Amino acid sequence: MKNSGIVSDRIRFLKIIVFLGLFLGLESAIAQTEPSPPPVVTQAQPVVQSSGPTSAKGVRNFYQVLDEILSDFEYDLKSGQVLGLKDLSIRNIATSENVPPSFQAHLELLISERILKNSKVRIVHCVSCRSKKATMNGDHMVVSSSEKNLSDTQRMAKLNGIQNFMDVAFAYQPSGMILSLQITDADTATLIWSRSYNSESTRAAAQKTGVDYKDLDTAAQTMEYQPTIQSRPVLYFVMAPEAPSGYVSALALGYRMMERYDNRKKEVGFEMNYYMPVSTINHVGANDKGNIYSGVNLTLLFAHTWNLFGEIENYNQPRGGISAGIGGTYASGFLGALIRGSYEWRFAKHWVMPAFLGYRPKGSVIISGTQESVTGMEGGLGVGYLF
Repeated sequence: MKNSGIVSDRIRFLKIIVFLGLFLGLESAIAQTEPSPPPVVTQAQPVVQSSGPTSAKGVRNFYQVLDEILSDFEYDLKSGQVLGLKDLSIRNIATSENVPPSFQAHLELLISERILKNSKVRIVHCVSCRSKKATMNGDHMVVSSSEKNLSDTQRMAKLNGIQNFMDVAFAYQPSGMILSLQITDADTATLIWSRSYNSESTRAAAQKTGVDYKDLDTAAQTMEYQPTIQSRPVLYFVMAPEAPSGYVSALALGYRMMERYDNRKKEVGFEMNYYMPVSTINHVGANDKGNIYSGVNLTLLFAHTWNLFGEIENYNQPRGGISAGIGGTYASGFLGALIRGSYEWRFAKHWVMPAFLGYRPKGSVIISGTQESVTGMEGGLGVGYLF
């Protein structure tokens, strides 16, 4: 009896195990036959692959890159580099094949927004300027636009008050995008301004890498033009004509101030001289009434210099320069013109030795109630110091 009870318990336990196994297998089979929930789909953003360190994955948003390109265009607008901004009409917008046509209207609005924001320009919306005409030529259909016909373009521009047209070309690839703009004259179809903006060389993209464009702008202006004022005092020994004839020897104090340009090859400015006759200094010949320089006098010349030292000025070698000046002399009772040419030698960095030859056209002076004339050649040799 005891053994039979044990056997029945074992049989009952085996039945429970088999029942649990069947139940678990049936539940897994039902779970496999149930449909799985749909996957979550997110809308993909257009991206531009970039080699620059703009992000950890090297990917920038499409509209972010477009904004960087338009920011470059906006910078040119602010700095006045865009020409032909008067009564402007955006005529054509061409895009690459992978850009939907609806984007053209959006791009036009973005460009118009930047122009209106940074300039006082009237943008004219000309529908007829974009119209196309289709005609049948035998078995062929010919599609023409007013852009190809200068007379039609002039007529429509005059009717709408348009002086300049802007044409836009936009190309997009995963590696970058290019925006090209050009402005033409409506009357002559002459190209006034044109520029292309590349997403891989934009100012905004460069600023993300730590480039300070304020410094670059200053450097560019320095490279383009750096005004340099060069001044020098000089002491001349001069032989100058007196009235009515003859010459007088004099010392002349001079001061020249010139602005250098063309990579220091040329100078332009003025020179001022004050004549002191040697006879007046020695108190000899004080009664020489023909000496117009014995009193207060002033000579002023506008001068231009061509330096002859090549691309680079070498202070270890003597250099030369040719000058031409025109002006006049004022003295007591006298006002006359003066034309002067000179050649100068420069030594080391500061020292200069000029020699000049001038001509005084006939001028009148009143001496003891008598009108006399002063005319003739004059010349001089001096030494000066360059600052």
